[in-house]
Amino acid sequence: MFDSPSSRFRAGHIECGLQERVVGARSAAASYDWFVFYLDSGQAVAETHDGDFEMSGPALRWGPLDEHTRLRVSAGGAGYYLFFGTTIFEDAIGLAAEGADLRVFASQHLVTSFGRSDTLGQRLDSLFQRITAEASAPQFGTEIAISAYIRLLLVLFWRSVDRDITPQEPGRQGLGEINLFRNLVEAHFRARWQARHYADEMGISYDRLHDLCVRMVGKPPARLIRERSLHEARVLLHRTSLSAERIAAMLGFSSASQFNHFFKSMTGETPGAFRKHALGTTSDKEDALERFSDWP
Repeated sequence: MFDSPSSRFRAGHIECGLQERVVGARSAAASYDWFVFYLDSGQAVAETHDGDFEMSGPALRWGPLDEHTRLRVSAGGAGYYLFFGTTIFEDAIGLAAEGADLRVFASQHLVTSFGRSDTLGQRLDSLFQRITAEASAPQFGTEIAISAYIRLLLVLFWRSVDRDITPQEPGRQGLGEINLFRNLVEAHFRARWQARHYADEMGISYDRLHDLCVRMVGKPPARLIRERSLHEARVLLHRTSLSAERIAAMLGFSSASQFNHFFKSMTGETPGAFRKHALGTTSDKEDALERFSDWP
């Protein structure tokens, strides 16, 4: 059973002989945030905090990683596993407008099974072979490649399952509108759109948008927009060497001083102080970066 050496991700190929193999020791949950189990053939049980799921290959299981997560592959089975952290997850989601929906989709436990003749299985075989090959010999660009493969994996997974909108329950009226707002924020927060601009684009009044956000998310729309910009700023400050001036331009601020004022008003510290603290204390665990998940 191959196991990659990276501290940012862990990937492996499982090929059982006459004995059961177990992947996902408790120690893995301390280092990573997400898991993928792909069973190519045979039988297995995926254990998570949400319960056990019997897998019959080919099948795929994805979700947030915790200390309960493990894959028990029966004798004769074969497959792959992948554990990775939030940094790679964020890179995989990307910056496209569709990333908002993809993020919501990916932030839950997911499972799919398919037939041996299904082309999805063939594509997943090839994809996981590439992931393990890349992970076996890390070099320049390896994390970028892994993120790209995970993005492709998510898109294939997304297309393979039923993603119809769940019928609205009492108290969930307006879910479609809040999701539209979320998608528009992902597409236009770098242009520094104001909340009223989003309301106009959605064809509703500002008061309606404000009521939706407060009722369903607990925050006014202007706050959600600012927090999305702040999250992007923190990611860029922590994971790139771009200057504050360059980051300010990328996020639609008219000047570095305007960006500095915005950042300090939101966090209580300057961008430079945040970068110094983040680089000095979170080289492994990415504690300085929160997932932007303030959406229903």
